[in-house]
Amino acid sequence: MIKKDISQYSNVELFNVIKNSLDKSKIRKAKAEFESRNITNDEKKIIENEYFKFIEFQQKRKETPLTNEEWFSFFFLPFFTPYHQWRDDHFTESEMERFKKHGFDKKLKQAEKAKILGIIFWLSIVFVSVVSYSIITHSK
Repeated sequence: MIKKDISQYSNVELFNVIKNSLDKSKIRKAKAEFESRNITNDEKKIIENEYFKFIEFQQKRKETPLTNEEWFSFFFLPFFTPYHQWRDDHFTESEMERFKKHGFDKKLKQAEKAKILGIIFWLSIVFVSVVSYSIITHSK
């Protein structure tokens, strides 16, 4: 993700920094930028409402479980995902990092579980194949 200058933040992002940041210098910069935009009181109320919708949406995303497609990708492709020419990361690992970064704890736990189950699945397929092959070759 590209870091933005405080002047490039949307009004809602500035409001979020002012409300939630722990960095006092960043809060000062955000307040200065917010005030420099000459926002009316009515617009400030609208921005505050949009901020609360933004927070609500963020919370819903944190509590959203994995979709079936995401679950299957972690289950069937725990270590077989090919590297693309333009990417130097592993799909499932990069998704896990994204879940951690954005605080999607529910998705992270489900992805870890699906990945473990996928590894067990593939190991059992290999085991059954080896046992079947040995039974077939020894029975002849």
